Amino acid sequence: MFESCLEIREHFSDYVDGLCSQEALLSIRYHLRYCGPCQEELDRAQMLKSELRALPRSPVPPEADLRLRVRISQELNRNLLGRLWVRLDNQFRSLLLPATGGLAAAILCFCLIMGSEAVPPNNIPDVPLSFVTPPQVVALAPLDFSMGDKPLIVVTYIDADGQVMSYKVLSGQHSPELMRHLDRMIYFSRFAPAMAFGRPTDGRVVLALRQITIRG
Repeated sequence: MFESCLEIREHFSDYVDGLCSQEALLSIRYHLRYCGPCQEELDRAQMLKSELRALPRSPVPPEADLRLRVRISQELNRNLLGRLWVRLDNQFRSLLLPATGGLAAAILCFCLIMGSEAVPPNNIPDVPLSFVTPPQVVALAPLDFSMGDKPLIVVTYIDADGQVMSYKVLSGQHSPELMRHLDRMIYFSRFAPAMAFGRPTDGRVVLALRQITIRG
């Protein structure tokens, strides 16, 4: 099997450890019967191995053992991630073209559907709507009473039907006669209710009443 002493000696380590194949083992034994230098080299290798086995074993420091284990774990994980990445890359490459074609077809179908469902244009102008609007004065009864020089500030509370629930004078002159005239004026006035998201609701409106005297 082997043609030279160099090839024989390259297998001495496996021969000493008992790791040679059956064919290599027979070839080495046959060669050693007729080659004294190779036999001497084998004896030295076996003696060296025996001396190494006789040496006392030094325990590995815990820190070095931990660093070695961490390093081995990192290398194993790195190789595992590399193999996984290669496998995923091969799988996705085979699916890339069909997936791209499917996505393009889906976009095309979506555009066709949206085009067929388009709403026709409407010529009616849009009416701007507010989410919340306060009550509005529709018609205010005439002022048939004297308020003096200062304006009269009144907060009026309007329900969802546009009816006056109550009112409160914030500033101005107070008198029983003034309040009677104010009751008649408030309750004979007309109001539009407040609106919240298109539905009538309760609200309040502030009235600033001032008497104007015109001299002719």
